[in-house]
Amino acid sequence: MIIFLLIIAAIALFVSMTLISKTAIRIILSLISAVVVVGSSVLMVMNDREHFGMHKTTETTTQEIYSVSPSKQMNMLLYKSIGTADKERVYLYNETASQKTPSHTAADKTTNTVHTTTKDSARLVKKTTRWVYKNGTYQFWFGIAGNNREVSKRVNTFYVPKNWLTLSTTQATKLGKLVKQNQTQMKKDAAQYVKTKVTATVKATLTDAMKKDPTMSAADQKKLTEETTKKASAQFAAQYQAQAMQKLIEEAKK
Repeated sequence: MIIFLLIIAAIALFVSMTLISKTAIRIILSLISAVVVVGSSVLMVMNDREHFGMHKTTETTTQEIYSVSPSKQMNMLLYKSIGTADKERVYLYNETASQKTPSHTAADKTTNTVHTTTKDSARLVKKTTRWVYKNGTYQFWFGIAGNNREVSKRVNTFYVPKNWLTLSTTQATKLGKLVKQNQTQMKKDAAQYVKTKVTATVKATLTDAMKKDPTMSAADQKKLTEETTKKASAQFAAQYQAQAMQKLIEEAKK
């Protein structure tokens, strides 16, 4: 509304200075109009630059988020750096488990941090600070600027489980290529690793069991061997997978 007051005051100033012949009236009306023009202009500038008539409010929301990785065995939170200095990042995440196109954080007026959590699920805490008018009067006069609820800053805090990876989009692409390139060799190495570890574990377990019970029957020995083999195979397969992936991740980050 103040813009209309400014226009009216400017027209009144022009009329007062050009069309009113009586000196006293012309001076008085011109001064009043000039004061309104200057005052309106100053208040508009203050509203635009310093948010005159407004105050800050902060809204906090918490939502569960999901990995953007298509692999269920490798959960990821990705980011894309803005600029070459990597001072600003846009993070990519899914808001639903079935989401195909990832959501992303805003680029401007935004601070992002990532923390690990002991919980099994990941979550995003958003704190958005906005400029809002103090009351209806201020909004009536300055609301035409369209700056009500203008974002002052955003603070996004990601809490992800320890088994999640936080990688750049470039690193994630590189990691995918490394996995494909090494997949065949990893299978061979995994088989050999598991075989060696399982053999040693079964032998140690049987030796320990025979010391405790020298009269253990062949059937019991066979049962213990099968149980130990099954448990050790799963354990060492997962162990090798974790170690191998960690090496590839370190390579991808270079």
